[in-house]
Formats: sequence, structure tokens, C-alpha cells
Amino acid sequence: MALSLALALSPATVTEIPKNFLLMERAARTPLSSTDAAEMSYEISDELTRPLEVNPCGHRRAVDGGRLAARTITLGTSAPSSSSEQLIIYKSPRAAHAVLTRLRAEVKRCARKGDPSSRKLSIQWRTSKAKVGDEALGMGYQTRQGGYDDPTVTGLVARKGRALMIYTTDEGDYSPGGLTKKARKMAGKVCRLPGVC
Repeated sequence: MALSLALALSPATVTEIPKNFLLMERAARTPLSSTDAAEMSYEISDELTRPLEVNPCGHRRAVDGGRLAARTITLGTSAPSSSSEQLIIYKSPRAAHAVLTRLRAEVKRCARKGDPSSRKLSIQWRTSKAKVGDEALGMGYQTRQGGYDDPTVTGLVARKGRALMIYTTDEGDYSPGGLTKKARKMAGKVCRLPGVC
């Protein structure tokens, strides 16, 4: 009796993300014309083991614990260019905060590294301050090969309650500020999900 009452009074928690909840999702789920399909492609994944879209140390699987739900959407174009949106709901705000703490440490540890498969390729990560949700971090990297700079990848990681939001793009120079509008919009949306904020 006491257990059933406690369960009835406990706040609901999110164990799955509603369909079309992410900002890119409606476009990603809309079938592309043959012309558009030749120029761009979306991928949607709900895998809990998928690594973070910003991944300084190159983990092949998720290394953060406490995930309850996740969705990642990536867009690739023939330009070539790419962008992504990732939303992960954790079991607690502390678990979500721990991810940002880990990312700050990993950027320092893996800020400069080479690619074993291409010794002439170097990767340099950096971070910057950002103001979104409860806490946020701008981060990204630039690759250099054969004396030439390749496109810069920019990311913004923000936390609101138990939710972690990540936005990335490889268009333009390093500018996390350009991604804050999307992150702020999602930070408002996630609080509509039960138990997140």
C-alpha cells in the first residue's frame, strides 16, 4: 500500500522523447524528392549508446551514464556540409551536469591530437563560454592537413534540468553563438516534458 502510494505521488519521468519533438525532426521525417535526396540526407537515431555529437576524445560509444532517452538527428549535404541536433534525457540533473564536467576535462586532455589513419591530419579542439539553460559550453574543432585548414566544426552543449542538448555545424568559422537560438528554443521545450526541469 505504501509503495503504491509513493509511486502515485512521485513525479512522472521521461523514458522516451515524443515524435517530432526536436527542431530538425519534422524536416528529417518528411520524404525528400528525388532532386533533394541527391543533395541532402537525414539520419534519425534513438540509440542510447550513440556517442555525444561533440566528442573530443573520439569515443565510439557513449561513456556517460544515466541516460533514459536519446534522439540524434544528423543532416549531410553534397556541399559538403553537415549539422546535427542531439537531445539526451538523464535520470537526474546531476547526471546531466556530469556530462558537461567530463566534456570540459576531455577538451583539455584531447585538445590537440593526430589521426592514426592519417598522420598529416591534426585536430585542435577549443571551448568558449555560452549562456543557455542552466549551464552551457561552446566547443568545436578545426582540422589541418598538409598545411591547409579544413572546415571548422562548431558545437554548443547546453543543459536544462535533466536534459542535455547539443547542436553542431561545420558551416562558417567557429561561432557557438550562432547555435544559441536553437539551444534556447529547445531549453524552453524540454521543460514541457514531465520531470525534466
